[in-house]
Amino acid sequence: MLPEIVSYDRQVTLVGDSGIQFMDFGLAPGRQPAGEFVKLANGVLTRLLYNEQRDYYFYQPAPGNIEKAKSQYDIPVEQSLKLLDSVWLPLPLFRFSPPDMYQEGPINWARFRFVKLPKPDIDGHSHRMTLAIDTRIMAKQQAAADLSPNQEDVNAGATFAVATSTYALNWYLTQDWVRDWLIEVFKEASKGRDFDEREQELAQQYPVAHYLNLLSLVATPVEGLQPQTAPTTELPQFRMIANREVNAIKPIPVDLILDVGNSRTCGILIEDHGQSGSGLMHNYVLKLRDLSAPEHVYIDPFESRVEFSQAFFGKDHCSVRSGRHDAFQWPTIARIGGEATRLAARRRGSEGSTGLSSPKRYLWDEKFYGQGWRFNGSYVQDTNPLATAAPFANLIDEKGEALHTIEDEMDRIPVFTPRYSRSALMTFMLAEVLTQAISQINSVEQRIRQGHAGIPRQLRHLILTVPPGLPMAEKCILEQRMRHAVGLVWKSLRWHHGENDPYKDELESATQANIKIPLPKIRVEWDEASCAQLVYLYTEINQNFAGHPEAFFNALGRPGRKDRETITIASIDIGGGTTDLVISDYRLDRNGLSGGGTNAHIIPQQRFRDSFKIAGDDILLDVIQAYVLPVFAQALRDSGVVSVESLMSQLCGSQNISAAEAVLRQQLSLQLFVPLALSILSHYEKYDPLDEQTHLTINQRVSELLPAESLRDEVETFVKREVQKAGGSGSFSLTDIAFNLSLTQVHTDLCSGKFNIDKVLTALCEVLSCYECDLLLLTGRPSQLPGIQAIIRRNIPLPPGRILALHGYQTGTWYPFHKNGYIDDPKSTASVGAMLSQLCANHSIPNFHFRITALKPYSTIRHIGIIDMDNLIRDADIVYRHIKSENGQIMLPLTETEAGEKTKQSIIMRGDLRLGYRQLDAERWSASPLYTLRFSEDGRKKFSLANATDGGAPYLKVRLEIGKDKRASQLGLISDRLAIADVSSNTDKSFSKRDVELELNTMPDTGLIDSRHWLDSGSVKK
Repeated sequence: MLPEIVSYDRQVTLVGDSGIQFMDFGLAPGRQPAGEFVKLANGVLTRLLYNEQRDYYFYQPAPGNIEKAKSQYDIPVEQSLKLLDSVWLPLPLFRFSPPDMYQEGPINWARFRFVKLPKPDIDGHSHRMTLAIDTRIMAKQQAAADLSPNQEDVNAGATFAVATSTYALNWYLTQDWVRDWLIEVFKEASKGRDFDEREQELAQQYPVAHYLNLLSLVATPVEGLQPQTAPTTELPQFRMIANREVNAIKPIPVDLILDVGNSRTCGILIEDHGQSGSGLMHNYVLKLRDLSAPEHVYIDPFESRVEFSQAFFGKDHCSVRSGRHDAFQWPTIARIGGEATRLAARRRGSEGSTGLSSPKRYLWDEKFYGQGWRFNGSYVQDTNPLATAAPFANLIDEKGEALHTIEDEMDRIPVFTPRYSRSALMTFMLAEVLTQAISQINSVEQRIRQGHAGIPRQLRHLILTVPPGLPMAEKCILEQRMRHAVGLVWKSLRWHHGENDPYKDELESATQANIKIPLPKIRVEWDEASCAQLVYLYTEINQNFAGHPEAFFNALGRPGRKDRETITIASIDIGGGTTDLVISDYRLDRNGLSGGGTNAHIIPQQRFRDSFKIAGDDILLDVIQAYVLPVFAQALRDSGVVSVESLMSQLCGSQNISAAEAVLRQQLSLQLFVPLALSILSHYEKYDPLDEQTHLTINQRVSELLPAESLRDEVETFVKREVQKAGGSGSFSLTDIAFNLSLTQVHTDLCSGKFNIDKVLTALCEVLSCYECDLLLLTGRPSQLPGIQAIIRRNIPLPPGRILALHGYQTGTWYPFHKNGYIDDPKSTASVGAMLSQLCANHSIPNFHFRITALKPYSTIRHIGIIDMDNLIRDADIVYRHIKSENGQIMLPLTETEAGEKTKQSIIMRGDLRLGYRQLDAERWSASPLYTLRFSEDGRKKFSLANATDGGAPYLKVRLEIGKDKRASQLGLISDRLAIADVSSNTDKSFSKRDVELELNTMPDTGLIDSRHWLDSGSVKK
């Protein structure tokens, strides 16, 4: 979406050292007078001004002086806007003293970019102008060029303004780096034109003329000589303020709340203005700036996709020649959200691996990624370079680990060949979120909206929500990734000096001076389902019951409940990657008071929690397989393809194909199958079983169902070529495929158990029936599907009135993501609930005393065993039963040997195994994968040569133990990380721990060869 245009004051403040700041302006230039130009005696081109009253052209060689001149040629402004559309250009933003004195500098700290909109925005603007300012404060050096504001500018409150007059610009246009920049963009925009004509225009300084035409759109008329009308785009003047405490005024602390999902991520920022309850007034949604199309921002929950792409703000090689080598260096190398999705869809297919559908799916995978990573080349002309770029690449190694976290300094070698582990991509994603948040909280627009615009903001807390059934080992990795991201961003922004870990420097008084901006504290503890319950509790008690918890508890409690100050609430949260269940009791604690009233603590206690790895992505895959692929297959038959199954296996199955074709297969899924399935689900969300008017039939062509321009020519050509090879028609077109699907059929299939999600929901409802719940909450985007709600109502012993889907729930306007006071997207409930949790932890919500510290994390691992391809653990395959937690870690049970010794059970290993866990002692209860136990290369060779000494087949006996996990202890988590204790065998060979490998692997796949998610591989056909 386009950012809202803000009305700025005549002068605004910029926070120094707050990264790259963006400002947006709208304009409708209409028919502007053509620019008239003349070359001055010194050879510099200038744009003439016009005095309407006396009918002459002039320029200003000095303040207050004018020189009349005749135009040598003219260029229409419309032509300049078209030629330089979407091009970053240097902006002459210099020190300014009223009324008209400009200094010669700073010269390289501001850029601007005009872009024509496909259609005018809501205010009628046909164009947008984006201003980017590098706010780094540089040390003043007497002999060096004046490149950027310095500390003296901050201390003195220096004013900066855009220069457009001849006397202020003359010297700037003689700068070689500026002229070369303008010539280069002119040549790029003029490709295909007559060579001689272009060379003639270059000799006449047309590149400078086009540049001056654009600057004229922000120029203020000369007083007394021109009509005093407002410029087409009015830019404010600027003043720099320090990003620290000044005159006892401290920066405003900001907390960032993140709900990182497998499919989408949601973020909220809370400012603490030091007033009671201010957190509910001063919060706003995390906004992402699209760096390759900066006129766009994203404010809704965004896709968790990560794509490697460099952020460019113009001609860096020209900028370097100004004397500044690090101007406009964006700290990170990965794009996220809508931008990453667009970049991934534009891949050409020959560049290799450029990103992931979601790094959260691969938190466990800390191995080198053998294929390596390259930058996405969608918007660059040359070949795809390796995914390394300063400053980030100077701070990480080949595996993607932060150098400052590596103990041995000799091993701190910056990356040369990027083989980052897929887990490391979570660091890159969080670093990008962090960079965007830092830019947002200190942006001019955001500070104006929140008040106290002249005070900087600094991050105080980073809070991440997690699924309730997430293994503690993965939770520790997530917290570690967040810490690494903070360190990398702080070093990239030069907020931390030295090579040490910033968090370690923070602990030592001798090294605290290395930290320029305070480090945020990290919390990874609150689960998403409990957060959704807190949203409901707060809304009901404070919005609907006037802050009376006792009245709400009494009203919600089931008729037969004796204790009217205790309630039980369950919630099912269906996300993209996990379906979670949490059942919690809430009671009122009146300690210190007698009688009733509102002044009581609400004490939560979790009674049950679990997560299944079948969720929204699986619903999407089921829709593709049930409704999209059959239509696709029929279209292939109709075109004359004989072996449809073989072609389908090649295009969207798992048949081995070349690397370039594998990328096109993934693109086919991302551009055709996934959007079609999402379109079907979007139609189905509006289906009402009781309203026949919603019982529609989708009867449209693919071109009508897909978003505009989502299907690229490369994919269409790839499919058409393969169809022709298979004997099909040369006129085959994906966009002409006709769809005919009844929404009633979708509803019937979902309700009758044909979707994988049915088994999960049925199992969760079985657990729910064992608890006397007063209410069940449904959250997550898939909970909007009518069939999902029907399955739950069918299986749970609760009246329909006690099942509440939070989609469409009325919260009021306090809810950051509300649409007219209602929850429009239930994905946001986790992050909003975490916001409430943080405010409750700080006791910052009036009349709502929720004891958030009573929610204690515990491990859901109760039974560990060998998991099969159906993600079940048969009773015979259980290795460790009834696991308990003691002294901060799970305890593997002991068994008694024939000799009477107590020892831990061993795993019989004949080949590679998947180990998983489940919480309930029920064979049919779905299990979650946890580890992969496999031979090392040497161990595999040794086992192949081994002979059993007991006359049977050879095997190994692998005994496990609880591994040491310092981070889990520091975070107060239950350690569930396993390690190999010892290895023995029944063979003539000697085996040790080096012969086997135990690796964390929580991906619910069906084999040990390829652990990619279907969104990354494109393989959607069984």
